[in-house]
Amino acid sequence: MPKHNNAIPRNHFHKHWNPESSQKGHIKTFFQQAKQKKARRVRRAAKAKAVFPRPVQALRPQVQCCTQRYNMKIRSGKGFTLDECKAAGISPKFARTVGVAVDQRRKNHSEESLTVNSNRLKEYISKLVLYPLAGGKKSSITTVKPDASKIASVQQNTFPAPQAVATAEAPRELTADEKSRHIYNYLRAQNRNTKFIGIRLARKIRKEKADKEKADGTAVKKGK
Repeated sequence: MPKHNNAIPRNHFHKHWNPESSQKGHIKTFFQQAKQKKARRVRRAAKAKAVFPRPVQALRPQVQCCTQRYNMKIRSGKGFTLDECKAAGISPKFARTVGVAVDQRRKNHSEESLTVNSNRLKEYISKLVLYPLAGGKKSSITTVKPDASKIASVQQNTFPAPQAVATAEAPRELTADEKSRHIYNYLRAQNRNTKFIGIRLARKIRKEKADKEKADGTAVKKGK
């Protein structure tokens, strides 16, 4: 027994390594992780070779991350919305057949996202090269004989995952006003202006309305 008020040892050294019934279990090991990693890489290369010159991954839209903490970051979304496909001039059914992911549940909450993703779709369609369909069927996009230079560019990541653009201001010299400015007081004033902009605007509108009524003589006098 251990001396003093120490933690009780609970070291389980008797592992059930053998899968027999007397062992009551079997411990799984994963010593094949490196081998499986190589096998996945080989399968991805074989898939890319089989579908060449088609891209391996579908085209994804550019979306903002969720929550206030991460909404300034940009990532790839699940699929393009129906409005984005409509703005790009293609149907969702046809988009799925040419390597474009479509998400019927996603909605556009701003004109910026609609414009960015529709332009992304238009650029993809402009660079798209289609083989003639089997059976002499017609396609909504003109099919041309593939060019070697265009096919080579498909294998490259022509449409990479969207990345956030750095918006930091480049280094510059401080102006005379900035050098003489009290930063703490300036920031407090800016915060107050941002916080009370709605209240001050409503107050200004009421004052202009009262002045106009007073000038026209239509102001209502309040009784004592």
